Amino acid sequence: MSKNGTAELSRVSAVLPTDAVEALRGGAARKGDNLTQGLRAAINTKVFLDDEVSKGGTVLVKRKDGSTVEVKLP
Repeated sequence: MSKNGTAELSRVSAVLPTDAVEALRGGAARKGDNLTQGLRAAINTKVFLDDEVSKGGTVLVKRKDGSTVEVKLP
């Protein structure tokens, strides 16, 4: 954060597989976000999940049918 309370920004360039970019675009579009917002959300989600797992937590997904599956993160 800068002194005036706004986030400092950095421009980055990345070479990603086309399917990864399309997945980001699709996810962002479903939420009405642009690609930058979608990428930021993906990064924040990954950081959160990694932090929780590093503290001994597990990631569980409850499916529509009520079943639960543990997600193993790479």
